[in-house]
Amino acid sequence: MLEVILMSVDRILLSLIIGGMIIMVVCVRPLLLQQLTRKDSTEFSNLVEGISINAWNRYNKVAFAAIVVMLVIDLIQFTMGNKYTYGDLVLEIIILFLFLLKFTLDYSLKKRLSQYGNAAVNSSEQNRGHWLVELLSKVILVISIVLTMLS
Repeated sequence: MLEVILMSVDRILLSLIIGGMIIMVVCVRPLLLQQLTRKDSTEFSNLVEGISINAWNRYNKVAFAAIVVMLVIDLIQFTMGNKYTYGDLVLEIIILFLFLLKFTLDYSLKKRLSQYGNAAVNSSEQNRGHWLVELLSKVILVISIVLTMLS
């Protein structure tokens, strides 16, 4: 009974990570990116850039908490002798470290925006940071899907 409950919570948390990532990539990011490319108002672009960074950061915090809880649940199941492989744990640890890297990049994006304001929006450094965050997001999404298929 406990095993079924733990596995259900594990699946719900994994669904939260995958579903949230898809929503952020498909719905939120394109909408905000479209607004960032407008040349109408630099203050508006600064605001949209801040919203974009903060929206991703909030999702990252929720997904990070989910992967931590998943890791704890899987460690409990592993110590109980349930059939879990080291591969599941390794993939979860990789996702955990990728989220830590995303937090670092988000902090640098936010710091650059607060220091340079409108000059930071669409700068090469800011665009490179966004590109790296997007790459990490894609890697996390692929690993999460693989983790779903393995379980």
